[in-house]
Amino acid sequence: MPVPDLHMSPEVRALLGPEGLARAAEVSLVNGRCVGCDQPLTGAVNMVVRTGGTFTHVVYVHDRCGPSQVIQLGEDHAPGTPTDGYAMTMTAAVLDHGGADLPVLVAETAVKAYVVTDNPTGELTNMVASHLLAQGFQLVTRLRQAPPQVAEWVGVLLLGHGPAGEDGLLVLDPDGEQFFTGSVDLPDGWLTQAARYGWAVLYVGNVGGLDPQACDPKAVAKALRTAAQAGQLVGARISVGTPAAQR
Repeated sequence: MPVPDLHMSPEVRALLGPEGLARAAEVSLVNGRCVGCDQPLTGAVNMVVRTGGTFTHVVYVHDRCGPSQVIQLGEDHAPGTPTDGYAMTMTAAVLDHGGADLPVLVAETAVKAYVVTDNPTGELTNMVASHLLAQGFQLVTRLRQAPPQVAEWVGVLLLGHGPAGEDGLLVLDPDGEQFFTGSVDLPDGWLTQAARYGWAVLYVGNVGGLDPQACDPKAVAKALRTAAQAGQLVGARISVGTPAAQR
């Protein structure tokens, strides 16, 4: 798929500053969707910045759907979090962490939205990752060991329950709200390791458009390392099991 051609207006560049622009250049728009028409980001893409008193919210639109611009919002406005789950893909893999093969889930949001704290450094953080940091997830800088477990986050595996017999996954936050619901391709050994530990490592961030059906652990590890080095990856261990095992 051709890489989208990203455009930023002078006012957007001025607002983001050098650090924000550097971060924006690192953002992968592969698998991203336009916030205007909800279609995949292809061709000419414009960055739109919505700013308030304490944050900057960065999203993307097709050139045909809107210009690159800065939109001023009220000081009390902040990007919301949906109660019915985020639009995202989920990739499963078994990856080495310091000599231990661990069950891993990698979530990548379909809509690329980022928050930049209004300060001189202009730190650009994935909107979902920013929300998860407040939920106990940790910023991941390397994959040498699994991040700590977060209490009351649960992944429920629905094996073979999809319309074509595919496996499903439901991830619930401590309030019982859906973080993710959808199908997941589990590679060989994933269920064995998940049953052994009783948890999986959930990584979330800008991981560069993985193919959830490829089951390529090398590609997953490379994407995670790249995202971690760019400061665009958060993670935590969450409890996982089948409905019977959860009782």
